Amino acid sequence: MAENNLTRIVGRELPPLAAGLVHEVKNPLAAIHLHLQLLESYISQVKDPELRGKMIDKAAVIKREIVGLNQTLHDFLRRLRNAAPVEKQIGNLNTVVEDVITLLAPQAEHENIKLIFHPGELTASTFEPTFVKQILVNLILNSVEAFAHAPPQKDKEIQVETGMEGKHPYLRVRDNGPGIPPELQVKIFEPLFSTKEEGSGLGLALVQKMTGQMGGDVRVHSQPGHGAEFTIVLGGGPGL
Repeated sequence: MAENNLTRIVGRELPPLAAGLVHEVKNPLAAIHLHLQLLESYISQVKDPELRGKMIDKAAVIKREIVGLNQTLHDFLRRLRNAAPVEKQIGNLNTVVEDVITLLAPQAEHENIKLIFHPGELTASTFEPTFVKQILVNLILNSVEAFAHAPPQKDKEIQVETGMEGKHPYLRVRDNGPGIPPELQVKIFEPLFSTKEEGSGLGLALVQKMTGQMGGDVRVHSQPGHGAEFTIVLGGGPGL
């Protein structure tokens, strides 16, 4: 039963150890959370108010991501066991995007990549915030990795944009990296397919599946040497 339910998420069968791996992640995650709490108590002893403020802000980001990841793992296990339906809610898409930008900006800066957000004017919409966050994290990190596996270039950029397409909000991630060859564009959403040795091949498969479960659609546009663009349109349908 677990394998059949997991197939609902990625579109094909995965190794039956998936649930065990989730538990293996949750255990050290709890330990990280504990050490973060200890670190927070040490931060209060920092005398420099500016430095203390910066440390408090970063600790808050780490805590938020630990809590979010733990919830994601919990939801994943729940869907493995009983194929629980997607719980969409009315939310602010721009707020979710801003949280992800804050989380990934240091990594992009470390790679000399400009991570730019262009928030659009949005009407109230219904979506699953955890799904949207994981989708955006996957797309941005894919762009970061694409730059890392391509010849060095100047002025590396990843642009994230939100807006409305008719009555539905969209989320777009565009980079000016190496692009995706046409022969690979038809394969990138296949589970376990990856062009990187260390890649799991699950990122874009999950992006497509999570978008579908929210009643949305994924579009990709890319030309080799001219970057890649992924557009997520959040539909109003009930999903799967």
